Amino acid sequence: MGLAALASGSVFAAGFSANESATVSQFGESNKATVDQQSSIGDRVSVLQDGNGAKATVTSKDGGFNRTDIAQNGAFRGDSGLVANVTQDRALGERTSITQSGSNSTASVTQTASAGDNDSIRQNGTNNTAKITQTNAAGNTVNIDQGQGKGFARLDGGSATVTQTSTFGNNVQISQTGDHGIANVETTGGGLNKTTITQTGGGTDAYVGQHSELGDTVSIKQDGSALAKVFSNNGGGNKTTIEQSGAYAPNFAQVNQGNAVNETTTIVQSGPLYNKTYVNQYNESNDHTSVTQYGSTNEATLTQQNGGRNVLTSFQGGSKNSANLTQQAAVESSLLSVQLGDLNVANATQSGKDEELLLTQVGFGNSATASQSGTGNNAYVAQSGYGNVGSVTQVGAGNTAIVSQSGAKNTATISQR
Repeated sequence: MGLAALASGSVFAAGFSANESATVSQFGESNKATVDQQSSIGDRVSVLQDGNGAKATVTSKDGGFNRTDIAQNGAFRGDSGLVANVTQDRALGERTSITQSGSNSTASVTQTASAGDNDSIRQNGTNNTAKITQTNAAGNTVNIDQGQGKGFARLDGGSATVTQTSTFGNNVQISQTGDHGIANVETTGGGLNKTTITQTGGGTDAYVGQHSELGDTVSIKQDGSALAKVFSNNGGGNKTTIEQSGAYAPNFAQVNQGNAVNETTTIVQSGPLYNKTYVNQYNESNDHTSVTQYGSTNEATLTQQNGGRNVLTSFQGGSKNSANLTQQAAVESSLLSVQLGDLNVANATQSGKDEELLLTQVGFGNSATASQSGTGNNAYVAQSGYGNVGSVTQVGAGNTAIVSQSGAKNTATISQR
């Protein structure tokens, strides 16, 4: 049975169909269109709805290489309330495009046991919501674009949610333009997934959760006052990058990783005022964490516990910077802290053996404190400026400490036992 376009705004492909096409065009308010594809290959369906309250539903099962285009246009004023739902079950190589222009609209894509699908959601307007759910899927590409349209006064309040369970090699891209955008990505029991979140505007939030994931890549780029949080547990080989810039308002980045191995975390904050970073890693090994902050009133706190061969790096350029670095039960660990500016404070603690620690401060009123316990530890503290205070405490055998101070009112204390 081939595709059939009915007067009610429904399209059915039952039994088997191949390389057929159908078009549904609806004008007016509260129209509904339904597309049902079963065991279809290479079919093409186009749904065009013009008016508030439009709803389109597309279902594809046991098929492949079908293409579905949904375009919904609401009124420029009032609540558009557009709804588009796409469900793909055991589908291969599907291509689905959803475009919504209006406010308070919802678009969702649900994929189960699908592979090689390419789905895109584009929403133009205010307070729109996009949801992607993938289960037992592999090699799928999902693109959510909110706030790129024209003709609406504001493009704020977009919400994008992606949930992946037992997925491998999927590519998720979320782009939000406007204030108060929210992006939430949760991945569980998979690997080699890639997530990219780009937010432009003020008051944006990005959340990424990884559970028992291997080899995932997460990239978050935010321009404006922003909040970014990444939580990872029981995984390994994951890479996380957070970039925050712009706006004379606070930026906050937080990364929590537990029971993870070979994790790489990179955070760059270049906002002109008040950047804050918090990284906590526990029951991990061979993790690499790097934090770079430019601007004033920066704060960085990095903690690694019960691990080995971990590396912590913190660079702060600006004024009123504060860094707190801690490694416990560390084996062959390295720690580096560099501060450029005034009123900088750095604290570092390492416990273990074969450790290296470097603290460098250039500016005014700096204070550095380092403590190492174990065997074969090395410490280096360099301060240049006015009113610097340095203190190094090492407990163990084979320790080496070097403190270099240049300027006035500097104080250095070294205690090795």
